[in-house]
Amino acid sequence: MSTSTATANLRLQVLDTGLIQCADYALYSPAAPPGTEVEMSVRSYLVEHPDGLLLWDTGIADSIAARPEGERLNETHVFRVPVTLRGQLEAIGRAPADIGLLGLSHLHIDHVGNLDLFPGATALMQRAEYDAAYGPDAEALTYIPETYAALDQGKIQKIVGRHDVFGDGTVVMVPLPGHTPGHQGLLVALPETGRVLLAGDLAYSVADYAAGAVRALNFDLDASRESIDAAKALEARGVEIWLHHDIDAQREIATAPGYNG
Repeated sequence: MSTSTATANLRLQVLDTGLIQCADYALYSPAAPPGTEVEMSVRSYLVEHPDGLLLWDTGIADSIAARPEGERLNETHVFRVPVTLRGQLEAIGRAPADIGLLGLSHLHIDHVGNLDLFPGATALMQRAEYDAAYGPDAEALTYIPETYAALDQGKIQKIVGRHDVFGDGTVVMVPLPGHTPGHQGLLVALPETGRVLLAGDLAYSVADYAAGAVRALNFDLDASRESIDAAKALEARGVEIWLHHDIDAQREIATAPGYNG
């Protein structure tokens, strides 16, 4: 299939996979005074390609939806799930078993909450992320191994650098390290919207991204700055940058059952 044909038939479903109520946004934004309260969005993305389905990140665990007040992780964070990932997939006529590929931006808790729904899928991640998350220092590197224990390591495809998922240039994994050792984004070429970079936790707000502001708790601050510069270079060539946790920016993006084409 040619690139133009594949692009014409590509769709992106944006799934609302939770909310994070943060009582100290200074943990994420250098511009925020300590104690600032902010609500952050959590998103997953279903790429519908003629050659298969790719789910990018799996959000916060559906099980939390049973608790309307949410789940308190610690003194500064509460997770809530107003609508489940499974329910959103059903609403667009998809079942978890239909999804053959899971793309993971990184393995933090709010990106891997529903891995257990997809036991048959192949998971794609950067080798650097795998090595960090499955290595002896995982917890020191801010991973929680039990949250991604559902992954079958035999079905993990370890990527080094850019990776063209379907081989036609329409869906490309792009390394954006810094937040974690193997943090990555997904570059999707949509027929109407154009090229979009699902930039994950590259920055937590459009303002911080524009300012090149780096979260102090990132794994590698220099790599984080370089990744922001790499995203800005793509933006200069017409790519839209979608930041996972900026709830105000995310409100402008159509969510399922609507789609981005």
